[in-house]
Amino acid sequence: MTKSDVRLIACDLDGTLFGPDHLLSQRTIAAVQHAVAAGIHVVAATGRSTTSAVPRLGPAEVITTAVCSNGSLIHDMLSSETIRFPIDPAHVNRFFAALTAIDDRYAFCWETDHGNGWDESFGDIAAIHEDLGDVPGLATRPTGEHHTTKLMVRHPEITQEALRDNLVPLLVDPLTVSTSGVQFVEVTGEGITKASALAHLCTDWGIDPAQVIAFGDNHNDAAMLTWAGHGVAMGNASIFATEAADEVIGTNAENAVAVFIESLLARN
Repeated sequence: MTKSDVRLIACDLDGTLFGPDHLLSQRTIAAVQHAVAAGIHVVAATGRSTTSAVPRLGPAEVITTAVCSNGSLIHDMLSSETIRFPIDPAHVNRFFAALTAIDDRYAFCWETDHGNGWDESFGDIAAIHEDLGDVPGLATRPTGEHHTTKLMVRHPEITQEALRDNLVPLLVDPLTVSTSGVQFVEVTGEGITKASALAHLCTDWGIDPAQVIAFGDNHNDAAMLTWAGHGVAMGNASIFATEAADEVIGTNAENAVAVFIESLLARN
């Protein structure tokens, strides 16, 4: 692809655009700024909520749109407006009830438009989770009055991919279950992924998916990498991302996204 073929770059953050310190490097900031100056939209696409994603994107200055919470939110940083794709409240209720009936050791955390909350046995993770610990809490589980954008689930004996594989057959409704390298799994609404949110943006902006390059490193990036015209997995990516991608590049510690963008902009 040449730069004239590309109208949008969608990029995961942790393990991808961010370095191992979970920050933007100066080289990455410069590459992103040059891409935007060349007329290419650069959109963050992350499992993080706006609470932590927006401040960490600030140094880039030109990234003004963020797909957050694995596609459940699209946040415009210029207007501070947020589009939400919440989970059906009935699905939320059945999710809690079905899993608790099977094994009461499942613990839950919830992200809503009224704040976040969690079960007591999720508290140790919430206390150190950047998206949760400093956010006003929702003391009770969400009801129909809330727009629940993401649910998180943990189990004392099952983690990561094994937990995702364990949960999927137990779901009463066709929710979307993904992992991002942490010890719990993340649940969004039916069909809600980073790809679905990016497709919404592309419709609004008149961009064809063939004109999109997407970068990612984990299971929650796989749909996005498959959907984009050119999917790029990091050298530090999980098997789910590498199998979904068209190309594998270097690692986030090597500023590989910046290197790719620099090379792209150099092509006519």
